[in-house]
Amino acid sequence: MNSTQRLHTFLFFLCCFVLILPQFVYGQEKGTEFRITILKSSGEPQRGMILKINGRSEKYLSNDQGVITFRYEIEEAYNRLANIYFPGDETTAVASFLLKDTETIKTLYLDSAEDIASFKQSNKTFPIEGFVKDASMKPIQGAVVSIQGTGRRVLSDEIGLFHIDADYNHPITVRVEGMENRSLNINTFLERPEEPYTIIMYRKNSTRIYSVVEHMPEYPGGMKAFINYLKRKLVYPPQAKKEKLEGVVAVQFVVEKDGEITYPTIVRSLRADMDSAALTAIRQMPNWIPARENGMRVRCKYSVPVQFKIEQPKPAPQKPAVPAKPAATPKDSLRTDSLATDSLKRMILPGDSLRTDSLLLKPDSLLLKGDSLKALNDSILLKNDSTALKPAPDTPAEKPKKRNIFVRFFRWLFGIKD
Repeated sequence: MNSTQRLHTFLFFLCCFVLILPQFVYGQEKGTEFRITILKSSGEPQRGMILKINGRSEKYLSNDQGVITFRYEIEEAYNRLANIYFPGDETTAVASFLLKDTETIKTLYLDSAEDIASFKQSNKTFPIEGFVKDASMKPIQGAVVSIQGTGRRVLSDEIGLFHIDADYNHPITVRVEGMENRSLNINTFLERPEEPYTIIMYRKNSTRIYSVVEHMPEYPGGMKAFINYLKRKLVYPPQAKKEKLEGVVAVQFVVEKDGEITYPTIVRSLRADMDSAALTAIRQMPNWIPARENGMRVRCKYSVPVQFKIEQPKPAPQKPAVPAKPAATPKDSLRTDSLATDSLKRMILPGDSLRTDSLLLKPDSLLLKGDSLKALNDSILLKNDSTALKPAPDTPAEKPKKRNIFVRFFRWLFGIKD
């Protein structure tokens, strides 16, 4: 064996060592492997279907055979719900199931709106089968099962079993003498095609509990009022909220003839504490508007979803930022000097205080008329009182006018005195 062959052999064993060793050291990959197959009612695979697990961000897609494979480590503390969505719509789940280690392989039959439209247009038929039984679960022989409007009909055998071809365009009717007629659609049978669907028949005018009636029961105010009721009354279990576990619990109950809620049961579970909280909220509901069939009040079975969702706090409105004042410069410090902002300076002084003085007299209040001095005979004014009309100390005395020498001569000659 030359050196090249030895090198190749060494690399081969090295690759095997790298690939196999981690499995011996760490064991097999953790979690239980699930295999979910999604088919149309016709048996064709549903490609691109989306599977998401509550509380997980991962999502898994079905391959060309409609198969989804994934691993999930099942925890004993609580169960996880897996939801199935059609491609392009991840808001409305079309199927849901709990992840259990006893049900790792599952087949679902789901038809999209486009598939159903195609089946209706082509009037495609599907083989269905079921059991017809009475309220005590005894099989009914001779029940007439027909596809309305097609002429196709069969009778149930001694164990109540029947087989017939149905389609999406016509309802399936079951008739038994002395009992209420039942009308079903094909989806009821195609959801579980691997096992016969059991149809329970009830005697006429009995205290039977209806599943479908002309006027279904209704919460007072409608479903919007029911959702608001759950927001007020549903108590989120603290542990589930701490673990950020979200999901939907489906609760079924009976609306009695007087609207009272009885026999609430869980038909889709999440976890024990969440199921209990959902049941408590349903039991405390006010009476519903009862169902009606042929104008009569009847007992009716009804199912509602109770959603557990942690509401995210709304962000507080942001206040507009106040621009910071620039630091004062030496020049600015002079402008903001205490003397410059002194209270005396900030006082608004009028142009002339005398003009706006509170003791201001009228403009002519101290003025005498032109001839008032002539009319006054007051002795005080006539007397040479030392205090009368003395010039103010600050008023300078008028200087005698200097006259020309000729003027002074003539004034002396004619005896004119100053």
